[in-house]
This record gives sequence, C-alpha cells and structure tokens, in this order.
Amino acid sequence: MKIYVIGIGDAGINIISRMKIRGVNSNIVKTILLGSTYSSLMGGMADHKILLQTPLLGHGAGGKPEIGERAMSIARDKIIQLIQEPDFIFIVAGMGGGTGTGGAPVLARILSENFPHAVIIGVATFPFRFERARLKIASEGIQRFMKEVHTLVLIDNNKLMEYYPNMSISKAFEIVDNVVINAVEGLVSVLTEVSLINVDLADMRALLSKGGLIMISIGEGTGVNRVRDAIESTLSHPLLDVDYEGAKGAIIHLTISPDVQLAEVTEVANSLTRGITEMGEVKMGVRVRDDLKDMIRVTMFSVGVKSPQLLGNEE
Repeated sequence: MKIYVIGIGDAGINIISRMKIRGVNSNIVKTILLGSTYSSLMGGMADHKILLQTPLLGHGAGGKPEIGERAMSIARDKIIQLIQEPDFIFIVAGMGGGTGTGGAPVLARILSENFPHAVIIGVATFPFRFERARLKIASEGIQRFMKEVHTLVLIDNNKLMEYYPNMSISKAFEIVDNVVINAVEGLVSVLTEVSLINVDLADMRALLSKGGLIMISIGEGTGVNRVRDAIESTLSHPLLDVDYEGAKGAIIHLTISPDVQLAEVTEVANSLTRGITEMGEVKMGVRVRDDLKDMIRVTMFSVGVKSPQLLGNEE
C-alpha cells in the first residue's frame, strides 16, 4: 500500500512538515511539498519539494488563484514523476489565497487523470472571518476542489477562536495540523495492522470513493463510562462542523482491551452509525490489544456528511 500526502502553499506546507516531524510510516507514507515562496518551502520538511513557477519566482502567488492554477499546470510533469502506484493521495491546502486555492483543484484533476485507480482525498482549511477578502475566494475554491477529489475534509479555522481563545497561536494551529495527521495515521493503522476483524483495502477504497464531505474522527473511552466516552469523543470535534444525518456510509475500527464485551462493541457501532442512510454501507473492524487496559479506541471514516455552517446543506 502507498499513501502520498501533498501540501500546497503555506498552510499545506506547515501541516505536512509537522506530520514529518511527528513521524509517519515512511515505508507507506510519502510526503511532497508544493510552494510558491522560497522561505516557506525551504523551511518545510518532506520527502520531496517543488518550487512552483510564478511571475515573481519564489515570492508567492499574490493571493491570486489564477496564478496558482497556472503554476500547478506548469509543474505537472515534475509532480507525476514523484508518484508511483498510489492507493490514496491526500491533497492538503489552505483556501483563500492564491497557491492553495488555485493549485489544489488543478492538482487533483492532474492526479485523477494520471492515476485513475487512486483515491484522492482533499483537505481544505477555511480562513478566519476577519479575513474578509479571502472568504469569497475560499468558498469558490472549496467548491472547485470538491468537484475534483473523491472526498473532502473541511477544517474551519474560526473554531479555534471559539474553543481555544486563550491558547498560544502555535499550539492552536498544532490542533489543526493534528486533524490531518490523525487522518493519515488512522488510515495506515486500520489497513496495515492485523485485527480480529479486518478492514481491507477494497473496503476503504469503496467507501472513500463515494464522494462529498468526509469526517475522519478519533475517540476513546476508559473505565466505567468507556462506551459513552468513546461515542461522545468520536462524534464531537471542535474544528469540524458536521451533520451526520444522511451520511452515505462509514468504516468504524475499534481497538479494544481484552475485557471489552460484545454488547459494548455493538453499542458503540450502533450509536456511531445512527445518522447513516438506510442504503449506506457500514464496515467494522476490531483489533484486540493485550497491552491496553479497560479501553475502547475508535477510528471512524464517515462519508457524505454535511457542513451546514460552511456549505449550507450541500453534501
């Protein structure tokens, strides 16, 4: 299995760099940075880096998506050469500027044309509300991005102000970065570690190809209230405004201690899939770990969720 994680523009570069620092399975996950400024690209960490060609080479796209689009098209052959037989490709970009907003949809289209069997997952961050000039650009960019990827993770930076107003800015953005890092690590873990009930590559590809928005969530519970806590922590995420009602499907993977009962596993699965449409497909995997004590850990991929705050009721 091969997973590529590609960061575009400053936001994408920062997220992928933190992932690289934290450490990912380098045998499976390959990282690529695509930037239009020397400073951010040279300061970033990844397996490969490409400086995108803009009119002011090395000095950004000037907040103009059309420049990001053109630069990504020019870099097409360089990017394709770095990717070999991918199963999943994450494209991570901030929306509202030039490089990410313009480049991400173009890159998704290039990759889907050249690697038709790969599942392409977009990850987009939405700008703060005070960045007024960027909001309309961001909304338009997200709509274009959604049309080119199989599914999209949407992260709202405004949630940082609601939930972490007194946190340092570096720590707050680390929380944003962890959404992406947990998504990639969760995918690797579910597909590569031996389980009592396995989720295979075909299951994951089928689910993530359904389209729309995706919620990738991590939760856990311990002690007497482990079932309730595992359910609540999985369904709630302060940075993702998500409505699960009418979701198209889900894969739920539980990592449990040996003492967890079948009734508890069933209760977690039933609660987490309550909003999924009757025609939606649900797959579950279960891994028992002897080193865990009194614990239920959840990794859930839900496809076809809604984000009313950012996209209305559109899937």
